[in-house]
Amino acid sequence: MAEASTDTFKKDSGSQLRVDYDGLRGWLEAVENLGELERVSGAHWDAEMGAITHMLTEKSGGTAPTILFDDIPDYPKGFRTLYGQTSSVKRVALTLGLPIEQERKVDIVQRYHERMQNLELIPPRWVDDGPILENVIDGADVDVLKFPVPRHHEQDNARFIGTADCVITQDPDDGWFNLGAYRCQVYDGKTIGCQITEGKHGRIHRDTNFERGQSMKFVVLCGQDPLLYMLSSSPLPEGVSEYDFAGGIRGAPIDVVRGPYTGFPIPADAEIAIEGEAVPGNVRPEGPFGEWMGYYSDDSVERPYLDVKTILHRNNPILTCAPQHKPVDETGLLKGVAGAAQIWRALEACSLPDILGVWNHTAGPATRFTVVQIRQRYPGHARNVLHVASNCQGGAYAGKWTVVVDEDIDAGELDQVLWAMCTRFDPISDTDIIQKAWASKRDPLYLPGNFNNRILVDACIPYEQKLKGTFPPVVDVSQDLRAALKAKFPDLLGNV
Repeated sequence: MAEASTDTFKKDSGSQLRVDYDGLRGWLEAVENLGELERVSGAHWDAEMGAITHMLTEKSGGTAPTILFDDIPDYPKGFRTLYGQTSSVKRVALTLGLPIEQERKVDIVQRYHERMQNLELIPPRWVDDGPILENVIDGADVDVLKFPVPRHHEQDNARFIGTADCVITQDPDDGWFNLGAYRCQVYDGKTIGCQITEGKHGRIHRDTNFERGQSMKFVVLCGQDPLLYMLSSSPLPEGVSEYDFAGGIRGAPIDVVRGPYTGFPIPADAEIAIEGEAVPGNVRPEGPFGEWMGYYSDDSVERPYLDVKTILHRNNPILTCAPQHKPVDETGLLKGVAGAAQIWRALEACSLPDILGVWNHTAGPATRFTVVQIRQRYPGHARNVLHVASNCQGGAYAGKWTVVVDEDIDAGELDQVLWAMCTRFDPISDTDIIQKAWASKRDPLYLPGNFNNRILVDACIPYEQKLKGTFPPVVDVSQDLRAALKAKFPDLLGNV
């Protein structure tokens, strides 16, 4: 396996192992100990599981449970599906090996960012055996519908086996492996789609192979350590494998077996892995699918598909799922935290000082409403932050609103952000517009050529007024008095 470059990451030989679960099943046990696992029996694969997840998540305020469905009609008991893996801050923290309790929502982004700054990449370790090899199916026996593949939404035209998945591709020149979360539609038991947006690493790998007239091998993981799924949804630098990054976060290599058809590294403790091949020119209509912006805006179009060659799965496999729906959905927090950490990293890489918080609000969704909290240090500081945050790798794809606020505004609290936007912002002087930015066709207002326009909002106190102290003082309770009252009335104010 090709080793990824570590030049972009600082090494910390003394880093401690902080992820204390093993694989998806160990993660589920930890989630149950947190009191955040809901078991549901009898829900049907046809729209019911997706709808239940939607209803439990949409107004949960970040407290929706992980949902494990069993006793699914038409399927053996023990063939399960899992929804809503990372729809609470506690479960995101668990997945990343961070402290479970956070004082502010943005603290988890800060801690994740700090981990990345001191991360030693650890490549995966090849092993000869693992639970994923308990069942190996090929030839005429291949049938992806042996699993309870859902039709997630009432208006979907097909079942999708890949939603909370990791699609493994290999760079045809450098040999490194990328893991990306790309949706996979089921056409029949031996044929699945794979929708990959322009600019994503898996798409670049596929396009490069097809341009050379070469077919391309894929592995689709449909049940894996949530850390791998989270990283596959995160914007990482080109040439840095999610496997290496996951090993660094865990403090130990990910054990992988060699795929019998592709030769690709497959996590030894994965639940389900599908090996397949895409051939240039072989396309079928793909979609529609209720997507992450909450619309059916990306209609059915011709896209390359995969011929399934091999299926590997554990006994009593768990199919991981992430139906997208109107915000707030079960993937918004996952994408928001990952993107915010990358934005924070980019801001500091550009030597922009005093970045105090970055948060992507889940109703956005993803990076469509990003707030950066700073302590202003010079004229133009806020504008520098806005333009870097909206154009860096973590914020460039499909962004819409980027807002910068002062140090007294918690970037993760929308009420405070709206207050700043309503009292420290002038529409004429404090707005910048970026045209022809990188869009997503999931945006119902994307422009021809797959562009969008976006707005940058400077909701900071004007720097000259801040410097001179002439801006009206804020009505607030001082930090000293807050601390004294919390100490005096712990039962009343301990969680405030």
